[in-house]
Amino acid sequence: MKTTGITRRIDELGRIVIPKEIRKNMHLKTGELLEIFINDEESITLKKFSLINKQEEFLGDYVNLLAKKTHTNIYVTSLNELVFSNDEKYKNIKITTELEKNVLNGIKIDNLTNLKLSNDVTLTGDLSIFALRPNADLVGFLIVQFKDDNKQDIINIIDFSKSLIENYLESN
Repeated sequence: MKTTGITRRIDELGRIVIPKEIRKNMHLKTGELLEIFINDEESITLKKFSLINKQEEFLGDYVNLLAKKTHTNIYVTSLNELVFSNDEKYKNIKITTELEKNVLNGIKIDNLTNLKLSNDVTLTGDLSIFALRPNADLVGFLIVQFKDDNKQDIINIIDFSKSLIENYLESN
């Protein structure tokens, strides 16, 4: 575990303040959910909560089936890591913050030819990004790497699948 040397007092309501430097470094935003883990009698771990990570079994199976039926590679990310892919070598990599920034800033997310996912991984080919927004909150992305020429038919299936995934995440 990496030490910061920073200490904080617990206030009368049991709250602590996460220092601004740590929030900035970890890309924590106001209102973002954190999971609390008790490691032992003397340590607590805080982790960014990801709605997508909690739905592993269904989404993993669905992504694999969708990729197989559409002859594409599909990547589902939370806001900070690649969570599901039909290509196992890319699972659980930390993604760059550029992806979220580009989508939020309206950068074109269709007909991409390359996408930097992490410092070590760049996807190439015909790519499209779909933002996952259950309850209107951005929770991640559905990235599609096309292999065939029938792209418009596949986009219609992906749009439907994106809606299905968002509804699933809203209900759980």
